[in-house]
Amino acid sequence: MIRIKVLFVSVAMMFGFSMAYAKQTSNLSAPVYHAKKSVSNLTVVPAEHLHKTANLSYQVAGKRYYPLQKVASFSQIGRASYYGQNFQGRRTSSGERFNSQMLTAAHPTLPIPSYARVTNLSNGKTVVVRVNDRGPFHANRVMDLSYAAAQQLGFVRAGTAQVRVEQIVPGERIQPAGTGGNIYVDLQRFGSKEKAQQYLKATSQHLLAAGSQHQAKLVKVKDSYVVRMGPFQQQQRADEAKKSMLTAL
Repeated sequence: MIRIKVLFVSVAMMFGFSMAYAKQTSNLSAPVYHAKKSVSNLTVVPAEHLHKTANLSYQVAGKRYYPLQKVASFSQIGRASYYGQNFQGRRTSSGERFNSQMLTAAHPTLPIPSYARVTNLSNGKTVVVRVNDRGPFHANRVMDLSYAAAQQLGFVRAGTAQVRVEQIVPGERIQPAGTGGNIYVDLQRFGSKEKAQQYLKATSQHLLAAGSQHQAKLVKVKDSYVVRMGPFQQQQRADEAKKSMLTAL
C-alpha cells in the first residue's frame, strides 16, 4: 500500500511508476471485499458513496490527475492490461484488498467506487467491473483489470487489448458478460420520456426501411431515458452503425 499526499494510489503502479514516489503507511483502516460486493452477484448497478480521499486530485511522476467527482456518462478507447498475481491481497486506492478473482479495475480518473463496462474491441467480449483503484500510470494504457476480468475479455495470453471503457450509472441494469451478440450502443439520452419515445419511433422506422435486423429499444437509466440499438456481434460494427444512425437522424 502506498500513499501520495492524501490518496492511496493504485497497486497497478507496476506499469511505469517508481516506488521512489511512494511511502508506506500502516495505520489505514478500510473494508475488505465481501460476497455482496461481487459484480457477479449484481443485476443493477448500485449507488455507492464516493470515497472521501480516493477522488481528490493527485500527482504521479510529475503528472497531475483530476478524478471525476460524480458518476456520469463516460466513454474511452485505449489499451488495457491486467494486474500481476503478486498484487494479491494488497490494498487498492479504496482501501479494499485486491483480489485477482474479483471483477475489479484501476483507472486514473473514474470515480471510486463506480462501475464500468469494458469491451474487447478485437473479439466483442464484454465484462462489467467495479473501479476501486488508481492506475495504470503508463502512457499508452487506460485501465488495469483483475485477472478474472482479463480472462473474461480473452486477453490473458496477449497481456493487453484495445478496449472501450464505458461508465455505468447507478440504476442501470448489468448484462451478463460474454461473447459477441449481446452488444448494444447508446444512441441518445433524454430527460423527457416523450422525446425519447419520438426518437425511438424515428430510429425504428429507419432500421425497418433499411431492412436491418437490429432493433432500437428504450431503457430508463436513473432519471434519464436512453435509446439503444443492437444487438451486434462486434463492437466495431456497432460503432459504425451508431455513427451512421446519428448522421441519418
